[in-house]
Amino acid sequence: MKGSMGIDHITLCVENLEAAEYLFTKILGFEVIWSARGVGSAKSSMDTIVVQRGNAKVALMQGKDKAVKSQITEFIEKYGQGVQHVAIEVDDIEAVSREWEERGVRFSGPLKEGRDGFGPLKQRFTYPLFPGSGVFLELTQRQHGKEKSKTFVRGIVESLYKDIERDQLEGVEQTIIDFDAMPVEGIRGKRSS
Repeated sequence: MKGSMGIDHITLCVENLEAAEYLFTKILGFEVIWSARGVGSAKSSMDTIVVQRGNAKVALMQGKDKAVKSQITEFIEKYGQGVQHVAIEVDDIEAVSREWEERGVRFSGPLKEGRDGFGPLKQRFTYPLFPGSGVFLELTQRQHGKEKSKTFVRGIVESLYKDIERDQLEGVEQTIIDFDAMPVEGIRGKRSS
């Protein structure tokens, strides 16, 4: 695999953003490093707060229903509150995206780019990891030469949100790969004993 990889952040869908923020900042000792309200579209949106302690970053998201149910609200209804995606930081997001696509990985949209005030940021979402699971991966590239992004970019977050909203409204239910085409037995509907 090309480029080093590590966890950039974990994103949690929550029903009460204020309570989640209190838990992370007042009890667990994290600090708020970024926040945005009303991220999304005219159809639905979310409020988000990103907290950090040391190198650990956690994004907290609460859905805001408008004309349709927010993807965050829908995620919580299907899977409960908790992890929606894990963001993996890579050195070269284009190379990793190409490599994964050559191996059959499906992304929910194109690469997103922006700047956070410290440096350029690139991000991209996959489809969910497993059939019947809502959890997916995000590729993130923060380091670009001597510049390094430290937070998030509202325009990128909004664009990523819209990719998922589009699939939600169209009823798309894909996984990261075509499990039916895998040469491995027992993928669909079987559990290990």
